[in-house]
Amino acid sequence: MIRLSLVGGTMIYHGKYFGHMFNGCVDRQLWERHGFGPDPSNRRRITEARVVKVWDEKREDAETLARVVGIDEVCDDITECGQDVDGILIADDCTCKHYRHADPLWQAGKPMFIDKPLAGTIEEAEAVVAKAEAHGVPLFSASGLQFTREIEEARPEIEKLGRVLCALAANPNELVFYGIHGLAMLYQLYGPGIESVQNIGEGSLDIVKYRWRDGRIGLQVGLEEGRPGWKLTVFGEKGRLDIPTGDADYFYWRVMSQFVEMVRSGEQPLTNDQMLEIIRALCLAKESRKRGTGEVMRLGG
Repeated sequence: MIRLSLVGGTMIYHGKYFGHMFNGCVDRQLWERHGFGPDPSNRRRITEARVVKVWDEKREDAETLARVVGIDEVCDDITECGQDVDGILIADDCTCKHYRHADPLWQAGKPMFIDKPLAGTIEEAEAVVAKAEAHGVPLFSASGLQFTREIEEARPEIEKLGRVLCALAANPNELVFYGIHGLAMLYQLYGPGIESVQNIGEGSLDIVKYRWRDGRIGLQVGLEEGRPGWKLTVFGEKGRLDIPTGDADYFYWRVMSQFVEMVRSGEQPLTNDQMLEIIRALCLAKESRKRGTGEVMRLGG
C-alpha cells in the first residue's frame, strides 16, 4: 500500500475530494454536515494508495477531514508529513501560494504533487521547480482539466474535422486560478509548445490568443458573468465540434492516478518545463492585458 500525506487545504474542495478518493468515507453524517458533496459510494476510488497523515494550518480542519475519511494521524508539525510516507500531496488552499508548504518538506525527498496552480507568478513557479530539482524530488502539478475524459473520447471526431484551424476554451476567471483550467483543455488538445500569448480582453472579460510554435492557435475566453463552466470548441476545415467537459470525478481520478504512478515509478507525468510553460503563458496573458495594448508576449523572453 502506498502511503501518502495530505498537506493544507483540507476542508476546501480539492482537499476533501482527494482525501475521499484515497480513503473513502467512514462517517456519513459528518460527510453530509460538512458539505462533501454527492453520495460517496458513487465516486471513483484509488485503492492502491491511502492518506495516512494530514496537516493543516487550521488544525480543526485537518481533524475534521481525518474523521470523515479515516486518516490515521493528524500531525502537529508539518515536517512529520515527510516521514514514513511514500509521497506528499499539497492541496490548493485558494491562495495561489500553497506551494509554501513544500519548503519544510523538500528535505524529505518524497515525490510531491502541488495542486493547481503551481504558483501565481512566473518567478514563484520557477523557484518551486528549482527547489524540486535541487533536492531531486519528482514533482507534478496540473489542472484536472488537462486530463478530461470527454476530450480523450472525442479524438476520433476531432480527426474527422480535418486540419484544426483553431480551438476555443471557455472558463470562469481569475486568469491564473481558474484560467489554468481553460488553458489545460487547450494543452490536452495541442500538447506543449506555446510560443506567444496576447490578451485583448476588457472589463471582466479576458480574451487570450495563444500561438503554438507550429502555428496552431488556441483561444481562451474567461468571464465571470454567466459562469460558462468548462468547454472546448474545436474548429476544423470540415466543421466544428463542441466538447463540454463536466466529468470532474474522472479528471480528478486521472490526475491522482498519475500522481500515484509517479510515486511508484519516479517518472513525472509532465516535465518541469511543461508545468512552467503553463504558468508562464497564463502570467504573460495577464501582463498583456495589464499593459492595455493587447501586446503580444513571447514565452522565450
